[in-house]
Amino acid sequence: MKSQTNVRGQIKMENRANALQTVTHSLIESTKQFFALEEPAQTMPANQLRAFTAQAFDRHYRVALFFEGEATPLAGHLTRQLGDDRFLFQAYRSNLYRVVSFDQLRYIQRV
Repeated sequence: MKSQTNVRGQIKMENRANALQTVTHSLIESTKQFFALEEPAQTMPANQLRAFTAQAFDRHYRVALFFEGEATPLAGHLTRQLGDDRFLFQAYRSNLYRVVSFDQLRYIQRV
């Protein structure tokens, strides 16, 4: 009897893990669809990236930042300039902050 209970308990835990993974994937997909964030085909030129970043910071635009070597972009606001080539970025509806430098960025998109 004990071994049957453990097997059933493991099955329940596996089902919960699968359900959580399914919900996580659907949440990521719905966020991408909501912001219409598509992977850019190429990297922005450095001068254009600097100009758009400065404009987004000055006008408090919500933007999506695409980083080198990362598959998913981050959407949010550039909250503070930390020097000539660095900004503090706050993710949208999150407590996630990230220091962003121009050499990490591949593309910026207003959302």
